[in-house]
Amino acid sequence: MVHLINRKAFCLGVLLFCSNYSLADSSHNIFTMTLSILSYAKLKNPNPELCVVDNPTYANQFSSYIKPNKSLFNVNAIHSSELKNQHCDAVFFSNTSAQTEQLLINKSLNPLILSFSSSNLECEIGSVFCLSTNKAGNTIFKVNLDSLAQSKVHIDPRVLLLAKNSG
Repeated sequence: MVHLINRKAFCLGVLLFCSNYSLADSSHNIFTMTLSILSYAKLKNPNPELCVVDNPTYANQFSSYIKPNKSLFNVNAIHSSELKNQHCDAVFFSNTSAQTEQLLINKSLNPLILSFSSSNLECEIGSVFCLSTNKAGNTIFKVNLDSLAQSKVHIDPRVLLLAKNSG
């Protein structure tokens, strides 16, 4: 009887492990992946601001994903020159070089800013999270640990384990 229970527990454990693994290699798009990562961030603002830099179309996309999920985030489409005067809790870059991202983040009003990019494939400077789509069409991300340390935003370590190894 004990052997049968242990076998059932083992099978259940394997199924749970496999289902969690498949979530890590998900077909979420860049918008839902960004919002999922943000849900694991400890931000000080109860109604955080997500600023989308130089891409109003992406800002509209984020808004369309936020509304049905009843997220607490407010989305603002801003010009890169406005970032230094705008209080953003998170910022999303989609057409900015890594060097420009780093410069803008360093000059931002909020020292606790969490940054995302869909145009920074190397992820060596600039944004904390660099998202892209792999050949299979799945959204993957890398983490720049230096930028994460600079941002001083706490991210649940389980999210960091899902990041693509940049090595």
